[in-house]
Amino acid sequence: MVKINTLAASQELEQVSPETLNHELTFLSGKYAGTCYAAEGYETIRTQPVEKAMKRAANTAVSGHHSVFQHSMVTMEVQCPKIIAMLLNSIGVSNTSEKSARYTKMRPETEREGELYEKWHTILAEQIREVYGERFTDRERDKLAYENARYMLSVFCPTSMVYSLPFRNIFYVLDWAGKMRRNLLEQKGGFNERLASELQHLLEALSAVVGKQENFHDNKNESFRFMPVQATGQLDDDNQEYYGDVYTAKFYASFAQVAQEQRHRTLRVKINFSGKEPGEYGYYVPEILQEETLRKQWLEDISSVGEQYPQGMLVSVTEQGLFEDFVMKCKERMCGRAQLEIMRITEGLVERFVQNSQNLSQANQKRLASITENDKPCARCGYTDFTCAEGCKWGLKEALCRKI
Repeated sequence: MVKINTLAASQELEQVSPETLNHELTFLSGKYAGTCYAAEGYETIRTQPVEKAMKRAANTAVSGHHSVFQHSMVTMEVQCPKIIAMLLNSIGVSNTSEKSARYTKMRPETEREGELYEKWHTILAEQIREVYGERFTDRERDKLAYENARYMLSVFCPTSMVYSLPFRNIFYVLDWAGKMRRNLLEQKGGFNERLASELQHLLEALSAVVGKQENFHDNKNESFRFMPVQATGQLDDDNQEYYGDVYTAKFYASFAQVAQEQRHRTLRVKINFSGKEPGEYGYYVPEILQEETLRKQWLEDISSVGEQYPQGMLVSVTEQGLFEDFVMKCKERMCGRAQLEIMRITEGLVERFVQNSQNLSQANQKRLASITENDKPCARCGYTDFTCAEGCKWGLKEALCRKI
């Protein structure tokens, strides 16, 4: 027999003071902590005095058993630079609904970026028409052109998102952001200096959410694993590639691709980027720019805003996880509607798994067969266990051959 009693649910708030929010969620967490010792279940805890639950919460915070503070979620609207959004999105327990840089027009940070954003939107739209004729409507062409032109925009350009964190993790993020900022103050480079400044803004804004109170701290000395150089000062790029039931993949990708990559929360993604010199790994060039003159012009233009750290700047990426979770990633990214760069990188990883299929269990070899055709990568609409509900311009035969 299974019985479920609903205890709490998220509600939209009109006005609540940070101090009240902190008190209420601490109170609830103290109640939840009592479950571990309640002989008759939660009903005996529901009517306990407030003081008893608050005392239990305080004792639990000191003892380090912080999971009870994770039941309550705090949902916030966050307006911040894109790189701060990427840091926040790197936390596996968070939930995000972010302004799309693919489907909406972004606001450039500087006049020069704005000029290049519009210039390349025009060029890319013309290239799409030249290569694909009237296959796309004007509106579709416009969006695809802006999607690719945004590689010119700084990774510090403004974005916004609705963002949810467990109550516990707000305090952990405060710890990690403070730790990263202190470390960045000892590092050189324009990127690191700018990130340190933005982290100070994050600390102030996030601290205000919980009434500038420090209920407890991360007791395991963790940090933002997503950016180890900036978080710890240590290069963490010597992982050995391996493709099997668990895997480690290494590749170069743009900031824009990484922002897509890290949304697969079952996988671990980290980047190595010193932040000292712009363009240390080069820049991404959209595939639709096939003419050498256009490619050269693109690289000249994006290099000219290198000091702004454009989203098309390449970084060294390490992706790790379980093969079955990689298959789930393929069911999103091996698609004609996906960002081309991430689809192409995912396609390359499928090929590496095929080359190393002997490392996979029988169950995972079957999974690999379900996402390939004759040992070749296949678009998700050809998977044996996937039904596409969206549809696209390309279909099974052309999804992996597109240039935009």
